[in-house]
Amino acid sequence: MEPLQSETQTIATVGEFQLIQRVLAPLAADGASSSGVVIGAGDDAAVVTVPRTQQLVVSTDTLVEGVHFTADAEPFVLGQKALAVNLSDLAAMGAQPRWYLLSLALPAETPVAWVDGLVAGLKEATRRPGAAVVLIGGNTTGIAAGCRTITITMMGLVGKDRGVSRAGAQVGDHILVTGTVGDAALGWAIQRGSLAVAEEADRAALIRRHQLPEPPLQLAMALQESAFSRGAIDISDGLVADLRHLCLASGVGAQVEADRLPLSPAARRQLERHGTELLTRMLAGGEDYELLFTVAPAVLTPVRVLAESLGVVVTEIGVITAGSEVVVNHPQGPLRVGGWDHFGS
Repeated sequence: MEPLQSETQTIATVGEFQLIQRVLAPLAADGASSSGVVIGAGDDAAVVTVPRTQQLVVSTDTLVEGVHFTADAEPFVLGQKALAVNLSDLAAMGAQPRWYLLSLALPAETPVAWVDGLVAGLKEATRRPGAAVVLIGGNTTGIAAGCRTITITMMGLVGKDRGVSRAGAQVGDHILVTGTVGDAALGWAIQRGSLAVAEEADRAALIRRHQLPEPPLQLAMALQESAFSRGAIDISDGLVADLRHLCLASGVGAQVEADRLPLSPAARRQLERHGTELLTRMLAGGEDYELLFTVAPAVLTPVRVLAESLGVVVTEIGVITAGSEVVVNHPQGPLRVGGWDHFGS
């Protein structure tokens, strides 16, 4: 494809079909012949081969300007996040990501350079271990001046009846979480101007965690393959809200110890400055895209060994209980924590 004559061109000046080719060419070609794609991007629909011993796992997510990213967000970084948040859903199920669909709703004045940056970010995200997915189709549409929207539908494979769901947690299970929690909520608050952080290094670290999530794909698949994980969910709506989702599906309750929560140094410094109220915001803000899962007491040590072998930090934060209540114990008393709700007040 011939390069554009000017970086100032918009998608209106190049037209829909050239725009589609700019997206498809770099994302659909690589790996298509060896990824089970029979008919790929460019036809009316894609055809992929699903081995008879496996099942298809499908998820979709949308990023909206102003809700999930700022108007000045770097498109290269945004492309990486768009893919990562969908990969995170498949990780929670223990599935191997394989294919995805991409839909873009963009105003006509969107610079083509912005689209090129987004595509480069998507491609970069597929280079992470466990993330080698191929674009097999999608859609582009123009919208009136306003919010850009990126929707990805992700598909993967898991052994027949081997998918990890939210409904498998059992009373007495240990609750574990990967990485650190609350960073993304703080990073988004900084970007929106609702949290002042003086230290530039802390500002950068927290914003990066919001803009570039790194779901633990390899660990999630390893937990599924070893049958260690009983119930799992990715942390997208906030740790407590997502734990409630898991408990509701499993018909159980949970006790979480606030002093066990894994917090980054940057987050701890802000917590020391702002107090417990900030901790509730951190636990309700979402978009960490870490893995929350439960395991039987007997496999706690093997799980830790497995995680260490893959370079992933896991932290035990509580236990699954009888009943239906999810309680976050804190030295100052139980915390009242909500969760992210797109339509809430």
